[in-house]
Amino acid sequence: MADAKTAKAAKKPGFFKELLTFLLVIAIILGIASGAIFYLSGKNLDDLLGSRPVAKKETNQPALVNPVSTGQEAGANQQSNAVPVSSEGNGATDAAMPAAYPVGTAGQQSNGEPALPIQKGSLKGTITWQYNDFVGTKPDVNAKIFLIRKDFDINTITEMEEKLFISIEAAPKGSGLYTAKANGYGNYEIGNVPVGEYYIIVVSGKTHRDIRQPVDEYFTSIFTPYVRNWEDFTLLTLGTNKYEFSLITIEENQTLDFSHDFGYTFY
Repeated sequence: MADAKTAKAAKKPGFFKELLTFLLVIAIILGIASGAIFYLSGKNLDDLLGSRPVAKKETNQPALVNPVSTGQEAGANQQSNAVPVSSEGNGATDAAMPAAYPVGTAGQQSNGEPALPIQKGSLKGTITWQYNDFVGTKPDVNAKIFLIRKDFDINTITEMEEKLFISIEAAPKGSGLYTAKANGYGNYEIGNVPVGEYYIIVVSGKTHRDIRQPVDEYFTSIFTPYVRNWEDFTLLTLGTNKYEFSLITIEENQTLDFSHDFGYTFY
């Protein structure tokens, strides 16, 4: 019995030693694990926040200014395509402008000649006719309106342009000739007409004249200088229809109303 207790007591020191060794290993493992966790957590935080920029200390240094060209540039073999603009009275160079952009003066064209403003007005009106005593007034649909500048020169347009003007009402651009047709309501309008005196001819689209009677002599005397072939003009422009003409004046920013009623048709 005494021998068994002695043997059991002899085993206790070895057990405590093993226990301490076990605890020491656990502590070492925990330390290593905690250090690794701390290291990894710190690295992830840096990745999330990013590296902070280091502020640079600003220094008050004068900005570089390119000198205005005076015909000699700093450095060798350098040329400037800038045109100096001189101030009035002192000849000093104010600024340099690109050579591709010429200096212009208000009210002048690029060639130095003064630009003349074009003053314009407009013309409008209503053309009607009398159907009968019962129906009364009706719009003269497709009535033709010709506008000829008083100082018009027939030699400024070709024969073909003249034929197109009197046959299909095609006025050459910039010639001083204008045309229009009355719409379904008998209304017409010609805009952007340069100011000045014009002859207007209105040819009815619904009424006819007595073709046994010659064209009015006064009408012939006025418009003969404006056409090359009078017979073509009367045939293609007037035909057998009634017509009306007058001398009018187009004023700046004004709309002139020229309306006419052709009455009853001859036949």
